[in-house]
Amino acid sequence: MSVERFFQFSLLGLIASGYLALAGTGYLDHFTLFLTLAGLLVRAAVVAGLVQFEIPTRAVSTVALAYVAFFPIDLYFLSHNFLLTTVHGVCFLAILKILTGRSNRDYAYIGVISFIELIAAAMLSTQAGFFACLALYVVFAIAAFTSAEIRRGIERNSQMIAPARGRIAWPLATVAVASTCGILVITAAIFFVAPRTARMASMLFPGPRLTGFSNVVDLGGFGRISRDDRPVMHILPYSRSFPADAKWRGAALSRFDGTKWTEPLPLGRPMGRPIATVNGLAEVADEFQRSRRDGRRMIYRVDLQNSGTGALFIAGIPEYINIDARNLAIMPGGAFRVFGPFRENLRYEVSAYAGPPLAEPLPPSERKRDLDLPPINIRIYELARRWAGDGSPMERALRIQTHLQRDFKYSLDGPEKPMRDPLSDFLFVRREGYCEYFASAMAVMLRTLGIPSRVATGFQTGYFNEVSGLYVVRASDAHAWVEAWIEGAGWTTFDPTPPGSALSRTAALFSRLNMYLDAADHTWHEWVVSYDLGHQIAMAAQFDALVRGLRWRGGASGPSWSAQIMALARAWGVWWLAGIAILAAAYFFGPSRLAAWRAKLRLRRIARAGGSKADAGILYERMLAVLARRGFEKPAWFTPTEFARHLPAEENPRVTEFTQVYNSIRFGGEVAATARLARMLQEFESR
Repeated sequence: MSVERFFQFSLLGLIASGYLALAGTGYLDHFTLFLTLAGLLVRAAVVAGLVQFEIPTRAVSTVALAYVAFFPIDLYFLSHNFLLTTVHGVCFLAILKILTGRSNRDYAYIGVISFIELIAAAMLSTQAGFFACLALYVVFAIAAFTSAEIRRGIERNSQMIAPARGRIAWPLATVAVASTCGILVITAAIFFVAPRTARMASMLFPGPRLTGFSNVVDLGGFGRISRDDRPVMHILPYSRSFPADAKWRGAALSRFDGTKWTEPLPLGRPMGRPIATVNGLAEVADEFQRSRRDGRRMIYRVDLQNSGTGALFIAGIPEYINIDARNLAIMPGGAFRVFGPFRENLRYEVSAYAGPPLAEPLPPSERKRDLDLPPINIRIYELARRWAGDGSPMERALRIQTHLQRDFKYSLDGPEKPMRDPLSDFLFVRREGYCEYFASAMAVMLRTLGIPSRVATGFQTGYFNEVSGLYVVRASDAHAWVEAWIEGAGWTTFDPTPPGSALSRTAALFSRLNMYLDAADHTWHEWVVSYDLGHQIAMAAQFDALVRGLRWRGGASGPSWSAQIMALARAWGVWWLAGIAILAAAYFFGPSRLAAWRAKLRLRRIARAGGSKADAGILYERMLAVLARRGFEKPAWFTPTEFARHLPAEENPRVTEFTQVYNSIRFGGEVAATARLARMLQEFESR
């Protein structure tokens, strides 16, 4: 591969790594992704010599002016976001330049565009995949800069020998990879050691809203709802695992207007009832609840990503909440929320009760609120009475739940057009829908029977990641269910959504690879995106514990080598040591290393005792190999003397002298001069 082609591929890799970083954020639409990828593939085909074409300058100018006019359209009518619109513009410039770039100035523009792509991806991404794209970008950047410098030197000296072919790519690639590893190691050290005083990045460029949770359930929507499988919560259980049907409750909606369920806000307290915290710890249950012994406690930590609502998602009946945030409040219905300025990513710890709720009397005002209904289809009253039958409120509620689970179908498809009465359409026409329809139908039917009820929203349990040891809850796990007040049992949970559909998203559907990727993303978010002074202190404590564990315990003369090796094996693991030993053996005893050692020993022998004409030819070929690694390859039609004459000034004297000695051996019969030739080659290789 020539220097020129290596440079072109490095430049292509530079812009491609920036594109991959942007694609990994999830912000680019399919059209932009496809168009940019197509431009990259066409450019790769051109560099590889598979196709040739040239876009007229007038066409390029016309397209550029058209996009300038399209930019405000994209901003105000399509993207509605200046950053996303700018990213679309960067992708357009990337396509334009990689397809039309011919001059050094164009190549410089491509490098700048790729850097802008990387910066934009850093603003939008919180995933570990960004690190891989960053490392790839650094590799191609070093490769592009080094090969560009070689190109510049070739262009300055027209008498320079043609660049080496077939040998220049591997040395440059090795330099790029080695330099990247060094840069990343040094950068990581600086990153983890440098003091942290603020989290400006998350404040200036908050991450994308990933949660599927909402404080409103709207049955008036139409069309198919999309599923988002990105994680929104990671839960670390401190005690036993969670029940299989555990639900992460975020809001309780009691007000229904015929199409929407909303959370009632009390007069004078639109932000709920504030809860006092002492050093971040809040008692959210009374003394009677905390003293109960008819159930078990669950203690867990929740890492909530980019909720934007301030809602805390809690499983069980919370008794204590430990959170580093002010303005913690409890809303009507028992949901918890943080108001005012708070971090995009919330972390809180909960001690919750997993037993049955308390059967306390329901206040008259709450009973009235949870029985209130707008004017609805009279047939819903009749259907509720027919399904519920006779019996206790619990038996009647269970019959309605069974009918919905058995006779209706779960589907992500909503009505094809807006409906005036979506609940009647669900019950009597379509007979299929998603969880909001099932929960709304059951809550309304219970209210027609005089049973207080409300719709609760939040998330399903999620799945357990065996790699990270965390429960993972995704945006697609968003769910709605029913809470009904049953005399003698208190608020009781019902889930009328058919099982095996919305509730079938378990760990069995996830491959081991997905678990590793999620664990990597969580580690990246924990130790890079959210890295602060607290993490630095924790890391310092871990390092101190490691150092204490590695202290040698021997006599005054110090421990033996075997004791040191055993201590390292206990600290780092036997497999790590075995892997290092195998890599070291492959490096020092591999075929290429052994061949290099044999050639070096042969050179020393010739320098000490002399050799033959055949040895002189081998030494000359070895000298040519050294020149080829430096960028100068001997054309087949050049004699050795002509080749030496055409080399630049810094190489010419030594090669000319070497060639004269070689010619005297090869054509003059001075075999005794092979020792001198070998010593000259040793000096030449040491430069």
